[in-house]
Amino acid sequence: MAMIVKKKLFLKPTKNKWESHAVLNPTVIKEKEIEHLIYRGVAPNKVSSLGYLKIKDGKIIERNPEPLISPTEKYEKKGVEDPRIAKIGNTYYLSYTGFDGKNAGIAYATSKNLKDWKKKGIISPRVSIKEARKLVKIKKYRDKWKTQEISTSKNYLWDKDAVLFPEKINGKFVMLHRFLPDVQIIKFKNFSDLQDESFWKEYIENLGEYEDKISLYRRYDWEAEHIGAGATPIKTKKGWLLLYHGVELIEEKLSAYNKKMYKINGRIHKLRNKRLPLVYSVGVALLNLKHPETEINRLSKPLFKPELTWEKEGDVRDVVFPEGAVIDKDKLKIYYGAADTMIGLAEVNFKELMRKL
Repeated sequence: MAMIVKKKLFLKPTKNKWESHAVLNPTVIKEKEIEHLIYRGVAPNKVSSLGYLKIKDGKIIERNPEPLISPTEKYEKKGVEDPRIAKIGNTYYLSYTGFDGKNAGIAYATSKNLKDWKKKGIISPRVSIKEARKLVKIKKYRDKWKTQEISTSKNYLWDKDAVLFPEKINGKFVMLHRFLPDVQIIKFKNFSDLQDESFWKEYIENLGEYEDKISLYRRYDWEAEHIGAGATPIKTKKGWLLLYHGVELIEEKLSAYNKKMYKINGRIHKLRNKRLPLVYSVGVALLNLKHPETEINRLSKPLFKPELTWEKEGDVRDVVFPEGAVIDKDKLKIYYGAADTMIGLAEVNFKELMRKL
């Protein structure tokens, strides 16, 4: 029997220029009775910043008219995108995608109060796609990354969907991230380790050779194209509850143009331009508490997929993209980007979901 998922439209763009084109992909952290939501706002020039609001009893009680974090560095000049938040000790860590117009890499910032954030720079590999394809030993990665190399071999290997676990495990930070097409995992003592080029070259060279570098592989048709980590993992008695997105290519919907591009360039597409017919759905997995590289189980079908008009039509069609989740009494509340244009809120019974897993 299918899970009952209640969905509603939660947040729309405003007249504020920095978020007037779209709002999407929010992360959330709950403290006492307040949910703090940090979301991506897009201006008419398609440059993204991060906005902030507070929620109490399901209602917005405060929403900043100005961005919380704006692009100020070269590595993010075209956008500060897709945040995920975790609190470890007394420090808030915000991982996000910094986009410079060509390269998409993981950056992070820290705060003690959720208002004042200090940017710490890029923590994903500054290794060219050409070199990365030479280093990696696994054919499926070389083949998948080739689509990026066809576009330009000089760009860095794209790394996105970075999510920190909200506590150290065996004395180390643990972070999920995504080199296409799977969800990988990194364990490290200090963030400076991730800013060392030699660290990443060794990591890429050994990718897939050791089980502790992969957390989730693609398994079902609805996630066959690629997968990526979503919301900050939630600790339960049975394991880490992880929401993620799975992507499926609907090949029968390929236009004549896209069929040609598909044949020539593999599965490459330009953002918001001649996009392939991809469908993003929401998946749920359970990871081992002490060894989160180990998957305990996952739902064989999406928890939910694009069904409503505002999930199917927008800046990017057919997208539900989960980046924020909190437990509220007997409910799991999931904040998600809808068609890259607005923010939705889905609710499911938490105990029922855990029984399914």
